[in-house]
Amino acid sequence: MIELAMGKRKKKTEKVSAKVLEKLGVPKVLIAGLIMASVLGWTGWSKLKNVKNYYQIKAIFPDKSRATMILDGDTFTTKNGMTVRLLGINAPDRGKPNYKEAGEYLSYLIKDRSLTFEYDKYQDDKFGRILAYIWIDCFDEIKVYCRGNKALVNEVMIRKGLAVPVVYSDRAKLKYQDDFQRALGE
Repeated sequence: MIELAMGKRKKKTEKVSAKVLEKLGVPKVLIAGLIMASVLGWTGWSKLKNVKNYYQIKAIFPDKSRATMILDGDTFTTKNGMTVRLLGINAPDRGKPNYKEAGEYLSYLIKDRSLTFEYDKYQDDKFGRILAYIWIDCFDEIKVYCRGNKALVNEVMIRKGLAVPVVYSDRAKLKYQDDFQRALGE
């Protein structure tokens, strides 16, 4: 049970559910774990009120990590088990042309490399995945795409023709949205 403050005097107790946690502002990436914790008897709900910004929890939204498994051309898992989706791009879906090539190239770019995560306005999605821009150190084959000594993996995937930019018309503009559109035209 979660005790919710409903105004100055009233308190309401509700069963833990995804809807209740969403109402509290909990990111979708955390909801399944919190529900499981409640099933297992966790009673730290009052501590959730003290969390001002879930997105600052580095165990969930890291600054750096490594990819352990590539799921497709725009999604991978990290060493802490989180699923990450490259923000602002879309690689071909299973059964579409270049699906396999996109996944293999993403693996070539990021597997066993140090990854630096950069976040934008949207840091998780409705599927519980982390949304991020991923930066890697430059190496010879991608030198042409580098900004200083770093390359933005999301943009490299577009420039290689293995992903397209995604524009969310009903959302705020993403930081690299214009860069991704330019990369598509080159």
